[in-house]
Amino acid sequence: MNKKSKIIALFLALIMATGLLTGCGGSKKTDEPAADPTQAPAAEAAKPADSAPAPATEAPAVSSGTHTVVDVLGRELEVPDNPKRIAVCATVLPNMIYALQGHMNNVYAMDESAYSGWKNSMLRYMSPEVEGVDTSMMPGDYTIKVESAAEVDIDLVLTWDSEADMADKLAAVGIPCVLFTSASNLESLEALLELLGETLNCQDRAAQALQWYKDTEDFFAGYADQIAALSDDAKPRVLNFQRVDKMTVYGKGMNAYITDLVGGNCYRLPAEVSSPTAEDLIAFDPEIIFISNFDNITPDDFYENRLEGQDWSAVSAVINHRVYKVPAGLYRWAPPNTFEKPFYMRWMASMIQPEIFSEIDIRAELKQFYHDFYNFDLTEEMLDEIFRVELNQNSK
Repeated sequence: MNKKSKIIALFLALIMATGLLTGCGGSKKTDEPAADPTQAPAAEAAKPADSAPAPATEAPAVSSGTHTVVDVLGRELEVPDNPKRIAVCATVLPNMIYALQGHMNNVYAMDESAYSGWKNSMLRYMSPEVEGVDTSMMPGDYTIKVESAAEVDIDLVLTWDSEADMADKLAAVGIPCVLFTSASNLESLEALLELLGETLNCQDRAAQALQWYKDTEDFFAGYADQIAALSDDAKPRVLNFQRVDKMTVYGKGMNAYITDLVGGNCYRLPAEVSSPTAEDLIAFDPEIIFISNFDNITPDDFYENRLEGQDWSAVSAVINHRVYKVPAGLYRWAPPNTFEKPFYMRWMASMIQPEIFSEIDIRAELKQFYHDFYNFDLTEEMLDEIFRVELNQNSK
């Protein structure tokens, strides 16, 4: 078996051995918020593959009990076995919730950026129940209005470890709030996913995903010697934009880790700098620029020099048309804590060192993965959307 197939085959074999899970740890929410009439209805979902493993004929018994989890701050919390109304303050966690549960029926509230991510990803086809989800109780800073959460009987809140004070306030009104740490590499992403699986009572599904992550680590370990042998000149300078419009970059953490892992030279954000200037980035002269999906900037904006107050025309990535809008599958792939991070790693590898990673067929692998893990068939049009084919049509 060649290297491009090994990681997918190992993971799919695990799925076949354990059985495809159709969901866990949640029942459908009641009194769902009405759909916003100003929003266009979600597109019709593609039908699951007929040949995919069939769901269980009998639904598992729904427990009304609780179980104990220990979050990243060491806080012991009693959380519902089957939460009915989850509020997700951390923007990127809904995609992981879907991956573990197989639905988001019990996600009652999320922040506006998370909802925007749903509207611009495959989740709008795969989880149409999110249409019209409540975004009003979250101000967009990973917090929630405690009184509002109590009024609608939120029974579980998920957010980052920076919000311990808010978690204490929620505890005072009887709402458990599990705190997570944002990932900086694959190991810490595995830890986040494991804790989320425990919280949602989806340990089996999480175990499948964690094996996939470990297989991904093994896959790239097999190329470590080739990457280490590259000269500095053979490692292209890579700029990972978070938002071009706000001049923020992924200059450390997960994206820097991946860039190094697959043979690139990542622009590193100095410790004392929160946001670089355009002049700083142009001086780095990136040979490859990756643009996330948090703004509407496109590669053509660089090629046609349409960025106000900035002149990128002499930058290598622009001259050679190597600016790319990053894919978005279940969610945007660029942020640190996306469930499909192994595919982002493989996509970046094929873009940064295409000769070393020439055996990766990312479209075929992704289509197979959706079929087997999500029980969902991607159309060719959906694949084009995921890989931003139209936006990247002028890139090489």
